[in-house]
Amino acid sequence: MLHGLSSARRRLRAIYRVVAAAALTALALHAPQAAAQAYPDKPVKIVVGFAPGGTNDILARLIAQKLQEKLKQSFIVENKPGANSSIGNDSVAKASPDGYTLLVSSSGGLTTNPVLMKNLPYDPVKDFEPIAMLGSFPLVVTVNATLPVKNLAELVQFSKTSKDGRLDHGTPSTSFVLVAETLAAAAGVKFNHILYKGSGPVVTGLLGGEIQVGVLDSPAVVAQVRGGKLKALAVTTGKRSAALPDVPTVAESGYAGYDIPIWTALMAPKGTPEPVLVKLRATVAEILKEKETVEKMRGFGLDPGDADSAALGRRIASDITRWTAVAKAANIKPE
Repeated sequence: MLHGLSSARRRLRAIYRVVAAAALTALALHAPQAAAQAYPDKPVKIVVGFAPGGTNDILARLIAQKLQEKLKQSFIVENKPGANSSIGNDSVAKASPDGYTLLVSSSGGLTTNPVLMKNLPYDPVKDFEPIAMLGSFPLVVTVNATLPVKNLAELVQFSKTSKDGRLDHGTPSTSFVLVAETLAAAAGVKFNHILYKGSGPVVTGLLGGEIQVGVLDSPAVVAQVRGGKLKALAVTTGKRSAALPDVPTVAESGYAGYDIPIWTALMAPKGTPEPVLVKLRATVAEILKEKETVEKMRGFGLDPGDADSAALGRRIASDITRWTAVAKAANIKPE
């Protein structure tokens, strides 16, 4: 009798263990979904690796506002400028992968920093999860309104009269350096690159006469060009900018085939839970299709992107290959 009771107890304990294991498994499977449904339940930080005033900052604030409206939680933009945006990018790469620290990065921070910077503290392919391509845009060859040039050809001629045949070129990003170098190779102009902490400070430098030219993101210069304080000589994309329709392309200015857009992306630290990434991608996809968002972006000269994260991952890898070739051709060494 006692033996039978003992056997029954053992069977019950075995059943309890099976039930408990099944419950734990169910909880483990359910936890990510529950986390995604609750996300975000506290403020989310969006890091920008540049000073306020440039495209990345403008886009980050636009997307942050829209995410806040849709997800009913604060999305706070934090500027961490310095070292070609690598300080801000690295801080996100090393942040907790929980969806509460995100990155708005220029294409330069993800594709040219690996080419031009020694000992980069983050790996743009291995350390981040792509969320969305927020937008792409031309760079604008921009000068102070008082500089005696009206077009790109005159700027090339002006450069030959300057000291050492070089123009002081203000740049906020390594990617802008490489775009300027492709222009230099095509046009036969030479630049002395001066690094700033963002497009806003470069614009200030142009207005103050510290530098002669800036190959800059269109949102950073549109207002000053329209106000007559800066002159836009050409845009780097194959088609004209909707925000600056009277400004010719570099290709139209005599350099056929020249077409180099710049882009900005939303990224998360590697290891961020997939349900959280799915929620962010779906929400950002909605935002990028909204009429108000599109109109605002077009007004700044931006082409809205999409939330095809796989395509973004491929773009990052292919652009690194492209810029490696450009740097090699220009004999630019990592520093």
